[in-house]
Formats: sequence, structure tokens, C-alpha cells
Amino acid sequence: MLVIGAGGVGSPCALYLAAAGVGTIGIADGDRVELSNLQRQLLYTTAELGRPKAEAAAAALETLNPWVTIRPYPRYLTGKEVLDLAGEYDFIIDAADGLAAKLAIADACAAAGRPCCHGGVGGFLGQVTTCLPEDGNCYRCIFGTARGDSPAGGTLGPACGVAGSVMAAEAVKYLTGAGELLARRMLSVDLLRGRMETVAFCKKRKDSTL
Repeated sequence: MLVIGAGGVGSPCALYLAAAGVGTIGIADGDRVELSNLQRQLLYTTAELGRPKAEAAAAALETLNPWVTIRPYPRYLTGKEVLDLAGEYDFIIDAADGLAAKLAIADACAAAGRPCCHGGVGGFLGQVTTCLPEDGNCYRCIFGTARGDSPAGGTLGPACGVAGSVMAAEAVKYLTGAGELLARRMLSVDLLRGRMETVAFCKKRKDSTL
């Protein structure tokens, strides 16, 4: 598994993957641990303030499960780097911030022929979908071309936990072949209103242009 983004969503996702015994987990994040983020980034403590997130995450995951191999990448990955690294992993977790970064990851995963689970949060809302290589680049089908990121705002910690948990479940289902993936569907969770829904979107033709 390659987890891109070790923040609010990537933290719980990585914890569950390590606890489940996923053999090798890559953690990519170019940020450092900050006090204001600890309410939603459960991989870190105040003892690690200022430390690169990827390194702190690797240490926490190795403590949780020393039989799992953790590969930290303490930097923001470019689209080319995602494309190069994707070939080393069976499944990609997109827990990155910002639409532009997510579209770049989606493009790289589609080009590498790797499945990718995309997750994002904002306020009390969380969204998760899984894109399979045989379906084309579904994430770009949904969101189109990036026109700038959404304005910054507060994010509820439990919303990150829900999204990250669902993403970890998608990865485990993919590896084991159990259940039904969120392929061509997006799960939306609104914790403020206590609502959960799954919205289907059209399958992209294999011969279409990304």
C-alpha cells in the first residue's frame, strides 16, 4: 500500500492498515507535525512537533506492528514520482490535500494501471471512492479539471476518522477480494446531519481519453 498524505485522513487509514498486517506500507508527506493539526491527525503526539510527518508516522506504525515494513517518503510527490512509485505497490491511498494534487495522483495511477482509493473531508463531510484501472480515470470524470482548491476551513476530527477507516476497508477488500468496492460510486458521509449516501456515476469507456 502507498498512502499519499499522512494527515487527518491518512492517519487513521495507515493505522488500520498496519494493524491489519498489510505487508508493506509507503507513507508520503512533505509536511511537518503541527500542534493545530493534532485534533485530527492521530498518528502524532506533542512530542513529535516539528518532525517530518512521514518519519513520525513510520515510527508510530512500526511501534504498533513491528512485523510490517514501513517506507517513509518525507516529501510531496510529483505526478511523475507517483507514477514511478505506483509500480511498487498493489493499491494507492490518496489522502492528499487539494483537488490539483488529487487529480495528479489519479492521472498517475491511471497511467500506471494501479487502483486508487480517493478520500477527502471538509467540515463534517467525508467522501470516498475507489477507481480501478479497467474503468479509466473515474476521479477526473467526477471532478474534471482543477480550477483551484476550496477555501481553507475547519475539519472535524471524526470526519477524518470515518473517511480514513472506509479507505482502509477498501484497501483490505481489494487485497482479499471480499465484498464490493466503491468502484464507480462515491460514498458521502455527513456527520452534522447524521446522513450517509452512495452516489453512482457512469462507467468511463476504456478507449476514452483521460
